[in-house]
Amino acid sequence: MNRLHLKIIAAITMVIDHIGVIFLYPGTNIYDIFRSIGRISFVLFAYLLAEGFHKTKDVNKYLLRIAVFAAGIEVFLIAYYFISKENMILTFNIFWTLLAGLVSLYLFYQKNHWYKLLIIPLVFISEFIHLSYGAYGVLMILLFGVYQNKITNVLHLIFLNLLFVQSPFSSNLDFNAKYPEMQWFSLIALVFILLYNQKMGKYKMKWFFYLFYPGHLLVLYLINMII
Repeated sequence: MNRLHLKIIAAITMVIDHIGVIFLYPGTNIYDIFRSIGRISFVLFAYLLAEGFHKTKDVNKYLLRIAVFAAGIEVFLIAYYFISKENMILTFNIFWTLLAGLVSLYLFYQKNHWYKLLIIPLVFISEFIHLSYGAYGVLMILLFGVYQNKITNVLHLIFLNLLFVQSPFSSNLDFNAKYPEMQWFSLIALVFILLYNQKMGKYKMKWFFYLFYPGHLLVLYLINMII
């Protein structure tokens, strides 16, 4: 399984997740199925982003590219708010989380070790302003980027889920986890990561996947407004 395969799986599961968010009713079985499948998506995108950080020829351009897409999508969400009065500003734009995770990796690998301390407020700010996946997402990207061994990746994702996701373990400790038990389906993404062969694939399609995120959201919300 190559990098292109991971991107396709991430894109498909993301669309399924967003169909659930936009068109289905919470509490129904079909809603839970769609959202559970969608838990796979972010883990794969986080993993691919962290790997891209190490493989890119120019980290600064990589950061700029993610920032431009984050800002562009935010303009769309602001416009949608004025049209529909549904406020998803900052909270529904996964590119801000990807950018925060990428910045955390950038800080971690600076020669001046004091830069690493800036990761702490970055993680807290991501959680405080309610970015999509917040601290959970930023830490996932950071750990995927710092520790590139696949077995270690498995252990770190399980550790993050124990910290942030509801489970019998958290219930016994009277610990109020942020995410519902559904988020444990994110571990399915590890199967694809373990099967990943580190190869690019025949077609890179880099710009297609950058444009796919805002493109599919635009299509889904236009359909929702029409019906």
